[in-house]
Amino acid sequence: MFGFIATPCSSCTRDGYPAWRGAFCGLARCLGREFGDPARLLVNRDAAFMGLLGISLDPRPPAWKQATCCNPFARPFALADEHPAVLHAAAVSVCGLAAKLADDTRDEGVLRRGMARIGARLAGPATDRAVALLNTTSFPTARVMECLDRQDAIESADPLHADEPTAAAYGIIIAHLADLLGIPGSKEPLHRTGRALGSLVYWRDAWSDRRDDAQRGRFNPFQALDSSAIRGRIAASWDGFGAALGALPFQRHAELVDGVLQNTGRLRGSFLELRSGDEERAEKKRRKRERNSGRSWQDCCDCCDCCDCCKGSGSRSGGKRGCCDAACDCGPGDKGCCDCNPCDGCDCSP
Repeated sequence: MFGFIATPCSSCTRDGYPAWRGAFCGLARCLGREFGDPARLLVNRDAAFMGLLGISLDPRPPAWKQATCCNPFARPFALADEHPAVLHAAAVSVCGLAAKLADDTRDEGVLRRGMARIGARLAGPATDRAVALLNTTSFPTARVMECLDRQDAIESADPLHADEPTAAAYGIIIAHLADLLGIPGSKEPLHRTGRALGSLVYWRDAWSDRRDDAQRGRFNPFQALDSSAIRGRIAASWDGFGAALGALPFQRHAELVDGVLQNTGRLRGSFLELRSGDEERAEKKRRKRERNSGRSWQDCCDCCDCCDCCKGSGSRSGGKRGCCDAACDCGPGDKGCCDCNPCDGCDCSP
């Protein structure tokens, strides 16, 4: 639901983390304001990351405003719900829902096809507004649709390149940030960033859906190809994603973007290596055995200081319960940071 990108560690990127929250919650507010409150449910990390990229690359300082997100009684914090990149991400998210519903009307069972048609009708006004907003910025909507319309043909002719339509669409969508922000020199690395992310999104969805697709008799590239061939495509896309981000001329929040990249690599490790659920569980057990066999418990954390992560999550700030049940007094065998903290590179789960 929330996409491929992972949330950055709030402690490892302590100085920049409010910008991530401002982009993510700003996206939710923008969706609600522009397309109605139900559209808030479309908030996702991939679109928030696109908004963050725009905020970070914009030569002009972003206009943050103090507001709340979902809870009107919460303490206000800095949001960027009116930034052009965030508005672009919101409109793309609505159009993405419309495309998914249209796809479901063709591929799913009778009941789900009927539900998809109803959903498309209900989402029609929001979709029309989203398309209108994209057109006002000269976004090449027709080119994106042409890319996606090639999906069936490519899947049947060349399953190894079945990610190509999604990659091409994402490349166009993210490259458009350069036109929105007046930074033409960034268009090429943004295009490469989008292509790599689109490829990763496609392969992760295919990997997650492979058993369900087999039961429903639907196409899945993992049924048609050896996983080792696809693994090479995934590795190339992941390496390309990092290289493209490294080529962007960030005006701010470069450390935060790098934190997003690093944490995504940790939390998506099982997919990037195409490990099955059984293999992933076996790997976690192996790591736990190693940790409890006499090694210092601190050795298992390769991302950041465990106690700093807990402070960032609130376990020792204000007395609130955070990521660690043991409040960072954890040692071998304790249920502490390394069993539950999502940023530590140990027994993490997405």
